[in-house]
Amino acid sequence: MGYQARTDQREVIESDAPVLVVSGGAGTGKTTTAVAAARAHLEAEDEKLLRLRQKAARRGQRTQLPAFTRVLFLSFSRTAVAQIIDRAANVIGELRPRLEVSTFHGFAWRVITGFGAHHGFPPPQSVLSQANQTVPGAPPGLTYDQLMPAARHLLALNKVRDHYAGRYSLVICDEFQDTDATEWAFLQQIAPEARRILLGDVNQSIYESSLKPSVNPAARIADAMALPGAGRIDLQAASYRDPSGVLPAAAEAARQRRFTDPALRTAAQQGRLAVTRITDDTGYAQVIDLARAARQKKHTVSIFTHTNIGTTSLSDALTAAGVIHEQVGFPEAHAEALSAQLALVRFALRQKGSQVRRALAVFVTACLRSRGLSVLARQMLDRSNPALERALRALAEDLYAAGHGPNADIDRLAEIVTGAYARIGTFRGQESWLQASPTTRRALRLLKQGQSITAVADELHRVRLETLVGDSRPRPRPVQVMNLHQTKGREADTTILLLADGEFYGHEVEPFPIGSRLLYVVMTRARHQAHLVVPVNSHPLWAPLVAALE
Repeated sequence: MGYQARTDQREVIESDAPVLVVSGGAGTGKTTTAVAAARAHLEAEDEKLLRLRQKAARRGQRTQLPAFTRVLFLSFSRTAVAQIIDRAANVIGELRPRLEVSTFHGFAWRVITGFGAHHGFPPPQSVLSQANQTVPGAPPGLTYDQLMPAARHLLALNKVRDHYAGRYSLVICDEFQDTDATEWAFLQQIAPEARRILLGDVNQSIYESSLKPSVNPAARIADAMALPGAGRIDLQAASYRDPSGVLPAAAEAARQRRFTDPALRTAAQQGRLAVTRITDDTGYAQVIDLARAARQKKHTVSIFTHTNIGTTSLSDALTAAGVIHEQVGFPEAHAEALSAQLALVRFALRQKGSQVRRALAVFVTACLRSRGLSVLARQMLDRSNPALERALRALAEDLYAAGHGPNADIDRLAEIVTGAYARIGTFRGQESWLQASPTTRRALRLLKQGQSITAVADELHRVRLETLVGDSRPRPRPVQVMNLHQTKGREADTTILLLADGEFYGHEVEPFPIGSRLLYVVMTRARHQAHLVVPVNSHPLWAPLVAALE
């Protein structure tokens, strides 16, 4: 069934306001409506251009007319980018090539690589992840924090500014209320004369006191409304994700801490919102059982934890149990797995400068997401762990054997690289390594086609950079695992939230005005069923909800 706009959504699509703030709750169709507005905008721009061409033809003029314009759609996460593209396909139709979807960092990197070398600002060879900066011996490159300032420097140049002014006539920003000062300034500098559609929902702002403490959603909305010609449209509270309205109503009651609300009782009685008690030390067994049951129904599944460590530990447990899944929110680990696997291939083929130890140390650091150098990473660098050294020597011998001479066994080499991380006795990051392996295998086919290791390296470097800046668009797996702060913009048939004892949610106390938004966001991701897997003692943020449902 095609997209059918409601009256309020039609107002968004037909608006020609220079700045339009579109506010709506979870599942109200903000993204799809914005894509429909992009189509209407492009069609109107094409009509203007057609009239100019016809006018010039009637006058016999041979004047160079402007090119067809495009729409830029900015988002924060790479998974959201992929979902926007999927949702856009049936709405924007044949105009899809003129809708460019990117993350903030991804677009900044495009500006740098597109114009830096020509305007006195040559781009580096790489983007430096936080893990790569942490391990001694980092190569030259730009950090995440340097990408947008560098792009802004280039956008201040007349030629660069004019290029994007001519390219985009509309810029859309998703979750704009969560932009910090740098992101907001960057957004304003891209094609400043272009129209703006800004999508947001204060009730889904979950970064305010944790990941991005400088963010002030209410102030950002006020900034937007102060722009010349700004207007606002509030979408109706009707969910496309759950048309029955059962889960959205329960989520809104939980956000407002109304735990005696009939909406919660209805969701529990219908089995739409359920609590499962942890019966072991971790809750992994309960999560695995729920995920398998959901997959038997052909449901897509999103599993949430509160911390990155919790996410990677659960991911390792799912891998050990044979539950195929995607670990979301660890682009650094995925990117640095590619670098480490390339280092192993270079080592096998006797390439100089492979730096296997450092590459593995960077990957371990990316998986642990530690602020400093972890014990394991240090042991890799200083060769101080005898067991690790024995495992690395055995791995080196197998790599040499597979890559020896002109008749290297590329298939065998790919198998060794795929299993390398498990062989050296590491305890976290298996899923990230395995997710990167198919990309490395595909790149190694270039060797079988007669191309050089340079071609393999170039391909893996390209994918690594796209991963780091959020411009890769992998097809998501039916089961995904992520921390709570990766949940916005996502949806699944079944969601599973794993809570644990002693979790820290900041210094808020009842009524948890910011923390309660987490309840709302998590509960509105599900189309059919949401599960809470909880310990004996839940954090006070969650405890009243658990009690109400039980």
